[in-house]
Amino acid sequence: MTTADATNSIRDDGVNRDEGVDHDVVDVWSRSTSKYRVRAIVLLLINTVLFAGLGCFAYWIRTGVMFSFLQPGYWSQLGQTFLPRGDATLANFVLFPLRLDLIPMHGVVVGLLLAALVSIPILVSILYRFVSCIPFLLIVAFVAVMPWLAITLTGACVLSSIKPFRFRFRYASALLGMVLVMFYFYGASRQSAQQVAEYVPSERIKFIAPWLLATVASCLLMGGVLFLARVVNYRPGVIAPLLVVSFALPVVFFEKYVGRDELYYQLLARHFQEEFYVPEYNFSEQFERMAYRYWQSQPEPKQPFAVVREVLEFRLALELDVKSEVRTEFAKQRDAINRECKHFLKHFPDSRYAANVLYFQGQTLDMRVDLKAFQSREKILRYYADFPSDASEVVWKKLLANAGGSRAAKVAMYKIAQIESRNHYITEAIEILDKLIDEIEADKTRDPTGDVSAVAVLKSAPADDQLKIDVDAIDSRARELRDLLKNNARDPRYSDRPLCGSERGKPFRGGLLTSDPDHVLYKHNLAMLLEAYPRALVEDNIKLILAMQEGDLEARMRLLDEVIEEYPEGDAVPQAYYRLAMTWVELGDVQKGRELCERILSEFPESMWANSAREYLRQPAPIDVEVTS
Repeated sequence: MTTADATNSIRDDGVNRDEGVDHDVVDVWSRSTSKYRVRAIVLLLINTVLFAGLGCFAYWIRTGVMFSFLQPGYWSQLGQTFLPRGDATLANFVLFPLRLDLIPMHGVVVGLLLAALVSIPILVSILYRFVSCIPFLLIVAFVAVMPWLAITLTGACVLSSIKPFRFRFRYASALLGMVLVMFYFYGASRQSAQQVAEYVPSERIKFIAPWLLATVASCLLMGGVLFLARVVNYRPGVIAPLLVVSFALPVVFFEKYVGRDELYYQLLARHFQEEFYVPEYNFSEQFERMAYRYWQSQPEPKQPFAVVREVLEFRLALELDVKSEVRTEFAKQRDAINRECKHFLKHFPDSRYAANVLYFQGQTLDMRVDLKAFQSREKILRYYADFPSDASEVVWKKLLANAGGSRAAKVAMYKIAQIESRNHYITEAIEILDKLIDEIEADKTRDPTGDVSAVAVLKSAPADDQLKIDVDAIDSRARELRDLLKNNARDPRYSDRPLCGSERGKPFRGGLLTSDPDHVLYKHNLAMLLEAYPRALVEDNIKLILAMQEGDLEARMRLLDEVIEEYPEGDAVPQAYYRLAMTWVELGDVQKGRELCERILSEFPESMWANSAREYLRQPAPIDVEVTS
């Protein structure tokens, strides 16, 4: 063939007729020769597999699970997303488990990921025709578990590739399809607006940025692919390289600027919060069913149901029935979270969240059922972790060694001091408490002004801030425990036994520090201590605690007055005055309460309770308004 013939064989649209094309090239399938058809099919399959991986990543980044269809309850989860106003998938991208206000770079990952999920099906519908994009839409719906986005993309692909909506200018067709997606992004941003309403305007902007980035990135990606496709006359192989890039970008950004440990930590934190810090749960109905089954299982002749019910309640309250449903479920929860903590620390030992996870593990080991609440008529089921167990000591010491100075480490120091003191290591406990109080005081004097630069806006919030630890409460408890130890240890009559119980190796008899304040037998244990150690140094403190256990305010006032009168030189007197002042306030006599606080300041200015009294007096006194005619 001559040069002139070759030139004449080229149509105005730039397609060479010697390539087996006898009509206008409008998409990949326009080329009928076998090599192009085989290449198109192979590359389309590769694109589908890559896109399936992208769908798995989209699901994993929201749940921590890679393959959605292998999840128990998968179909139920998928069905719930189809409920009207029930699909919060896109909103959850920036709210759970990774919160955009805590990890701003997560917004970039979400924007790039959504851009790939949106643009690839539209591009396939334009370059491979609408039928070819159906597997991609199914991946969005069933692999990424985003069915409403899949429905939106179906409409977008129809507008982009099917007559009469299709334009000869392919990019215009792509933009027409993006109109539906933009409406969906707008709905997603409005969906999360109520949940982020508590944030300041500058923080709310972060929640809009991912949708804007996804829209802009989608338009740029589709424009680039369609331009290259036109340059190569719609030969197969244009989408695959760019799909690899679009898939790699969010993954690389996630690994570099967010991290898998961030995702798994947030899931662990949510699990910990939901198991142990949920609102109080009324267990009365379950208890009645349990009691009835327990009564039915008894051999004949059965005792009356009321008697059996009372026995079961007592056994459950004292945690003697290890086979009870409450204990079993609680043990399962505690073991599951403990395993999650160990798994995280094993795979991410250098994570910035390692200290937080150690904190969760320690709290989990210390968690107990509030038996007093369970003994109430309503059978309230709730947990607490204020009284550390010996099993958690290793975890708290590991946390202190690896994250000294953090808020979690301050909790660790206080709990280690509790454990050390009740194990007769009073001197060591006081040293730990002194160091803890000094650190808290030093933190208060530091400049709280943070970095407000543009770069700092994209930085993740400090891991320590996410625990919401009340350092002031720790400071108050540490000072109270330190005063108790300094003033009552080394009793000349009983040594440390009233505080710590019998020494190791001797028959056990509990002390004040070994008694759990939230146990149902706490008042009984305190009464036994008074009987076992008469006139001990800690006697005034024990009677003060017993007074505060009294629910009737007038009876509490009478007991507090007795402590002040009986032990005028006791170390519990400043606290007794403060508790008495607050009781007067509860009864409505604010003036009497303020007078007692002023007395504390004048008579016990060095006491920790002087600080509490001072803080109360700083509050404005209520104004009595006289109504005159």
